[in-house]
Amino acid sequence: MRTPEPTQGGSSSPDDLISALTNSGLLRRLLPVGSEEAPSRPIAPARSSASASPRSTITDRTTLTKTQARSAVPTGRSKRQATTAACGACRRRKSKCNGERPNCSACHDRGTDCEYDTNVAETHAQALKRKYDELQNSKSAAEKVFEILQTRDEKEAEEVFQRIRRGADPATILRHITFGNALIELALGPETGYRYEFPYLPDMPAFLQRHDNVYLDSEVYACVLRRPAPGLPAVTHQRLSGSQQQPYFTPSTASRSMSPYLAHGPAVDLHSDPYHKPYHSAAVENSRLEKLQPSQWTSVSTDDVLMRKFLHDYILYDYGWHSFLHLDYFLDDMANGRHRFCSRLLVNAVLCIGSYHHRGLQGRAEYWNPANIVYMFLAEAKRLFEIDSELERPIPLPNDPHGERRLREWEERRLTTIQAGLLLNVLYIFNGSDKIGWRYSLRAIEMAHEINLFGPAQPEMDREMRNVKEFTAWVVFTWQSVISYHYFRAPIMRHPPQVPLPDPIENPQWYGEIWVKYPGSQSRFPTHLGFMFKAKAELWTIMNDFSLLSFRDHGPPLNLSIPQVLEFYNKLINWLHKLPEPLSPRKIVTPHQIKLHLHFYFILINILRPIVTSEWRNGIPPGKTIPPCTPHDAYLNATVRFETLIRIYYLRHGFEALDSFLMQFLGALAYMTIDAIAQNPAAPHVETLRSTVLLATKGMWEQAQSLYVARAVLRVLASAMRPEDVQLLKKFANVEANTDIYSAPLEQPVQSDWPTYVVRLDQNPDTVRLGKTLSSKLERLSLDLTASSPPVESTPRPRNWSVIL
Repeated sequence: MRTPEPTQGGSSSPDDLISALTNSGLLRRLLPVGSEEAPSRPIAPARSSASASPRSTITDRTTLTKTQARSAVPTGRSKRQATTAACGACRRRKSKCNGERPNCSACHDRGTDCEYDTNVAETHAQALKRKYDELQNSKSAAEKVFEILQTRDEKEAEEVFQRIRRGADPATILRHITFGNALIELALGPETGYRYEFPYLPDMPAFLQRHDNVYLDSEVYACVLRRPAPGLPAVTHQRLSGSQQQPYFTPSTASRSMSPYLAHGPAVDLHSDPYHKPYHSAAVENSRLEKLQPSQWTSVSTDDVLMRKFLHDYILYDYGWHSFLHLDYFLDDMANGRHRFCSRLLVNAVLCIGSYHHRGLQGRAEYWNPANIVYMFLAEAKRLFEIDSELERPIPLPNDPHGERRLREWEERRLTTIQAGLLLNVLYIFNGSDKIGWRYSLRAIEMAHEINLFGPAQPEMDREMRNVKEFTAWVVFTWQSVISYHYFRAPIMRHPPQVPLPDPIENPQWYGEIWVKYPGSQSRFPTHLGFMFKAKAELWTIMNDFSLLSFRDHGPPLNLSIPQVLEFYNKLINWLHKLPEPLSPRKIVTPHQIKLHLHFYFILINILRPIVTSEWRNGIPPGKTIPPCTPHDAYLNATVRFETLIRIYYLRHGFEALDSFLMQFLGALAYMTIDAIAQNPAAPHVETLRSTVLLATKGMWEQAQSLYVARAVLRVLASAMRPEDVQLLKKFANVEANTDIYSAPLEQPVQSDWPTYVVRLDQNPDTVRLGKTLSSKLERLSLDLTASSPPVESTPRPRNWSVIL
């Protein structure tokens, strides 16, 4: 029995609502598809033959003559370039084709459908060979099911047989098996005592083993090395500024920060499972999960067991970093069929992200494949977002007894739609289409202003609604801060929400908590969600202030003065030293906690890089306190700790579980080290640098098994590596010898404004967009490979490299 969505007026059916929205043109206004972002294979259902091509949708507002259209689209007739593969229409009419996608200029001029039988940068001969190989390797669904009955054990074969007896068709049975049905897949528990080993060179590099590297004194590193964990006295370390060693926390603050967690559930021993076992071996402890019936909230699947696994993986792997919804209220309403803090749109978006994280799901990175459940969840979430985001605010009528209720339900629907918009942005980043995904966040920010989400506290609201609105306000603000910084954009919001963040100790319910249990243990352990949320928000608020001073909508970033850099440097250092004990350098253990420190050093490196050859005293008024270390020393310390954290992350947790934000740090470390090798290939420490490159690119390869965008980033990195290092990567990443990492055609075009690693803060954003985004770098690589020449850099690598994404 499906739970219906509430309608605005109380009497209109969903079909009437969809029809009204479609006829009014509201759906078309939300996300107009332009020529540059139209995917080569549509995610939405195919249009009818009477529908216009993607380019012709623009003619609703602007009419172009053929002459104007030709002038707007470069035809290449003045200097013809070789075309890898012509479209089907040009081949049939034997006309010249410039190979542009999704529509070539000839089809655009004639108004005909433009379809390609080849992938991007793939010739017709290559496409025929690929299709032949696919046919040779494929079997019918019935043959595969028969093979499963022959090869699986008795219990699994019996389950398949019972499904056949109940009338299931072979394709349905095979889909359950392929997409990780619990009764079919081999659910082997992870090796809980496993320790990952570095590729190529097994030891921590000597240049990282500095006396002031506090992370080498962390408990997780001690446990990984199988040496006794340090005792519990206050942690001492040398500050980045070089000042005298002093403790991070006094005993009073340490006991205070831990008190709320010791008061709930079993006694917590921080020196056991989380430090000795990888995080991906843990399971979420939440009694609500087993009661959920996701099939009541989505039309994509009826397999509640599988979808509960997706929800579990979303909570375990993604929610701790992208906390876009209040988990407790969401799960309560989902379990009880309420639509206040849960909606069909939000459930489909969450399930889509969870399916990316589910390692039992084969082909999860192929978001364009209509048979892939990832595709189905994304298509359904997009469809529902287009409807929910255009619901108009109810107009109260005189003597209407239901007016207040309709307005309240509309605001509740707005909250879940805002949260889903941010999740959709993340999904498009997964797929290498952040140009499209950012539009969902922009629409979410517009809707947030419609309901005054960032305004003062509203005490007249009930506690649950007030908590969720304040929580969502901070989520929206911090997300736009992250995107603005990493894409060199001026922030949309200048100030954080007016309601401050509560203390996680005094008000832990505002944040919620995720408890996990490790194999072989009876205890459950907190992930310190409240501390993480508050620490991230404070760090990203500093980042937003930096972006406001540095980035503009047009023109190059502004160079900050030394006093301005010093101000941000001090803010960041103070943030680090005020972290609660569970998030201190000595105590961090989960992937999200390590990532929080990685992001801190990532930001610190970028802020210090423009003044690395300067002195603090230059431009600082007399009498003002300055750090005893130079900007160069502070920069060097940050880079050392940045790599140390990545190596500790790998030793404890490995890189095989999807961690989308980690991809940025892996790529940055890889490019920095590749550049160092290129500048001095005969250096005595080049073998150590090579081991770092192999570790980072191995991690990128493993992330690429779940993320399409990671495939694209790996291709850029591999093109900059030496051939012998690429061969070593194949060896240590267990890549088949005949796999072409960087020259094989990508299945789908990448539509990304993400700056590549060679970009620095002092460069013009327009130059970046023209030549050094991920999309443009991949396009240049494709052109180089088509011309049978080795890939080259668009510009020489700078001698002083900056870690910028």
